[in-house]
Amino acid sequence: MDFLKRKYNVHKLVLFELIWTGLLIIFVLFNFFKRPISISTMSALFIPFFLVPIFLNDIVNRKNNLLLKFRNVVLVLAVISLVFWLVAMIGFLPNSSTVIDWGRIKVINGYFHVHYIAQGTTDFLGLQGIVRNTGIFVEAPMYSYVLSLALITDVFFGTRSKGYSKKSLLLMATIFTTTSSTGAILVILVIFSKIVFLSTRISKSIKVILLIFLLPIVTAAVSYIVKSKLDSNWYSSTSIRINDFVAGYQAWKNHWILGNGLNNYDAILQNMDYRRLRLNANDGFSTGLMEVLAYGGIIYGLYFLIPIVMLIKKDKKVFLVAGISFVLFTFTLVNSVFLWYIFISYFWAVLLNSNKGKLEV
Repeated sequence: MDFLKRKYNVHKLVLFELIWTGLLIIFVLFNFFKRPISISTMSALFIPFFLVPIFLNDIVNRKNNLLLKFRNVVLVLAVISLVFWLVAMIGFLPNSSTVIDWGRIKVINGYFHVHYIAQGTTDFLGLQGIVRNTGIFVEAPMYSYVLSLALITDVFFGTRSKGYSKKSLLLMATIFTTTSSTGAILVILVIFSKIVFLSTRISKSIKVILLIFLLPIVTAAVSYIVKSKLDSNWYSSTSIRINDFVAGYQAWKNHWILGNGLNNYDAILQNMDYRRLRLNANDGFSTGLMEVLAYGGIIYGLYFLIPIVMLIKKDKKVFLVAGISFVLFTFTLVNSVFLWYIFISYFWAVLLNSNKGKLEV
């Protein structure tokens, strides 16, 4: 590690690793006696132990190699998916297929085994018959989530201080092709945040005026996106998502400190609208935050919340990234996705950095 060569004070890092490991072992053992815990769940929880030192090394050396590599990989995926999304929109027939087990076993069609049409078409923002761009993923919201994290990485940590890079514009365009409402709202929040909070060419007084002027516009845009998804039917995507919050809250309030046990999905199922539990109905979950609270209570929730809150006074850019990614975490089921824990590791590394100076990419 380069920061060791620079005689960086590692006492804080060592203390973090010891405390983090000790608390996690206690938490995992407590939950293990409630119900068995999968290897993947345990592995995800301990990701910060291994990645925080790597991120800290990047930060001390004023780099961000790992996040850059992630962004670049996603850019490649975005280009490929956009090409085949356009091919699908034009009407070219798929020439390959594969079998997936997502809710149920089914066959999905695609192109050359590098892009699949996993969720067909939908209406989005007044446009009808839009093919949902799922890329190499089995659902559009997850692809949108990955694209969104790459976008905020490029916008807030990139070297371009004025406007938006071609990479950012490409990622924004790809997010809209996923037809994900959360992704569309994320793009709006990113643009708003950069203009109001990060612009160095605008005085504070002008920023206040912009905030007052733009906030109603942003609110109206978000409201329009949400209303476009509203449906009075109980089985609509909006109704299902609202019921997810209700079911998650009901499960959490019964054991609000330590939760119902990791991966105890039954605790959530029993609080869902009974109509969702019928044969072939939608009993999937969509909010990472509520699942975390239902599984591990406020203790598990603090695992994600503490580094985000503590960043308020540490670094404005990183706090914006953390805050926006927390919004994604709230409205997307990503609490078991390793990528989310990678970003949590980065937030902790920023907090542990004692050196002065801004982080550059």
